[in-house]
Amino acid sequence: MNLGWRLFSIGVLVASLFGVLLLRLWFLQVTDIEASLVVAFEQRVRVVEIEAPRGDIFDRDGKELLAGTSATLRVVVDRRLVEEDQEEFLVRNLSALLTIPASEIRRTFEEKGEGARFPLGDQISQSTGISVLENIEDFPGVAIEPVPFRVYPLAETASHIVGYIGSPDAEDLKREEIEENDRVGKFGLESEYDSDLRGTPGRITFRVNAEGEILGVLEEIPPQPGGSLITTIDMDAQRFLEETLVSGVQLARLTEDEGVFRAAAVVLDATDGSIVAMASVPAFDPSIFSDGRLSQEDWGKLSEKAVFNNFAIQGLFPPGSSFKVIVNALARQYRISPALEAEYRDTVDQEADPTAFFSDGELLFPETPPLNDWKDGGHGLVDLSESLAQSVNTYYWSIALEIWNERNLLNDTGVVWPEELLQDFARDLGFGDRTEIDLPFEQPGLVPDREWFELNQRNLTGLVREEGSWTGGDLMNIATGQGALTVTPLQMAVAYAALVNGGTVWEPRIVESVRDGENNLVFRNLPSVANKIDFRPGVVEDLKDDLNGVVNSETGTAKTAFEGFCEADVPDDECAALQEVGGKTGTAEIFQADDPDAEVDTAWFVGAAPLSEPKWVVAVVIDRGGSGGRVAAPTARRIFQYLMGETPDAVRPGDESER
Repeated sequence: MNLGWRLFSIGVLVASLFGVLLLRLWFLQVTDIEASLVVAFEQRVRVVEIEAPRGDIFDRDGKELLAGTSATLRVVVDRRLVEEDQEEFLVRNLSALLTIPASEIRRTFEEKGEGARFPLGDQISQSTGISVLENIEDFPGVAIEPVPFRVYPLAETASHIVGYIGSPDAEDLKREEIEENDRVGKFGLESEYDSDLRGTPGRITFRVNAEGEILGVLEEIPPQPGGSLITTIDMDAQRFLEETLVSGVQLARLTEDEGVFRAAAVVLDATDGSIVAMASVPAFDPSIFSDGRLSQEDWGKLSEKAVFNNFAIQGLFPPGSSFKVIVNALARQYRISPALEAEYRDTVDQEADPTAFFSDGELLFPETPPLNDWKDGGHGLVDLSESLAQSVNTYYWSIALEIWNERNLLNDTGVVWPEELLQDFARDLGFGDRTEIDLPFEQPGLVPDREWFELNQRNLTGLVREEGSWTGGDLMNIATGQGALTVTPLQMAVAYAALVNGGTVWEPRIVESVRDGENNLVFRNLPSVANKIDFRPGVVEDLKDDLNGVVNSETGTAKTAFEGFCEADVPDDECAALQEVGGKTGTAEIFQADDPDAEVDTAWFVGAAPLSEPKWVVAVVIDRGGSGGRVAAPTARRIFQYLMGETPDAVRPGDESER
């Protein structure tokens, strides 16, 4: 066979094969196209995201659950799989199944929008879920799925610490990981640690047909639970604090306004800034937010009662005489003594005791009415220690005037006192700024000064007088915890802790650590120092003695409240625990805008124990509660009895005259 024939044969073979290929392509593209389209139409892919369980929130030992997640069966509606002419039919069936008015279901459909996928109604029983699946033709676009449900087993207990979850707002939706149908932390630790608690959603990829029937699972990625929080909260102390604070409010209602209902208290560890317990009254049950069905009407009613305010960090109160402890420490640190009025200079030996002062109950100024102390007739001869025990207003006004008169001058300590010596010292202790506790919405409070005064005067805010400049009188107001000065209970606790622990201003914290689903440590929230004050030798010890004098001396403004601190058969002078407790009462006078002659008093007590080695600082405030010595001190007394291992008494009134 010659070469030409061979080439011809090969050419014929290639042409034949190419023809067969063309014929097959024509058959696939033309003859079988309809069958292929039917198969493609009947096999679609649907991706469903599975919500991740939120991490748990535990007490300090990791044993008691403050917030957790349970798996519940829920009806889930996917509007992508519901034809328009099927919706009314579906709404009626869902209404009968879930006993929810059809109008409410329609409203939910409209709010969620077309193409949305969302759970509907409360959790359902297993039998209800089986019934839906057996009659799935009556529920187009409906699936029965396990959905994580947030549970709060302690109800109102620690609710302001734990917080709650809710639907995302516009600000939440700016976060890449947040979808419209998600639940996010809105308050408390749920909000502050939302990213840690959320976890990672899972995903199931289904193969479905055009009617939405599932033909199989193509891929399944399980959700990863969020991290769990271990807090610093001692739940036994937390329960006791809340119970005692409510008793303090009830005591205030007996003699004050029956409308008294706002109060707060903090127990702070002075050695590391951790929060042992924190309470705010009134409280709420976070469970009402779990299913997202809280009505606007109910929200409004609860908001009117201010139940969603954590007054321990959001309540701004004038501290009254409880602030005199800060001025006392300042006077010791800078050796500031009050100036005597001329008529007493021959009767008081300030060379023997530079802090000696005679209080006749009033301070006199040219062409102005006398400035009267809270105690008629005054307190007589007092020194710096006794001024705190008796809460002598004229003494602390005189300290403020001494600072004012000697401002910007070189004094006998070799230091130039700035005009804002008192304000700067207060700010060093944490006032006028957020403490940076790991909770949202903390308020900074206010330490007023000349700059603040002039700004408000220029802008006619109504917060300051329209004429006149910043004066020594404004500083006098600060020295007794009045005027525009506002603080939070937590700020008071942080400041007192620094005063008794030697000068360490802690950044308070509630979360000790974050752990993953396998209990592996993810993050440890170590103690953090916000500031350090270098006190002169002896200042801290003298101040602690002064604090004990308030509760344990014959003239102390909290003496009546703390009587019988130990067992009934143990006299106070033999009560070892009482020698280790100290603090300061406060009665902040607030004048009413609609009646300048009327005033309401907010009751304070802030203290520490054991004074030899300070561990606990307790701050109590009862808004509109009356006298600090009568109401707040007895409330704090019971808390200190618990902390010191004594048998707690019922909250009973102190002496009304003890301010």
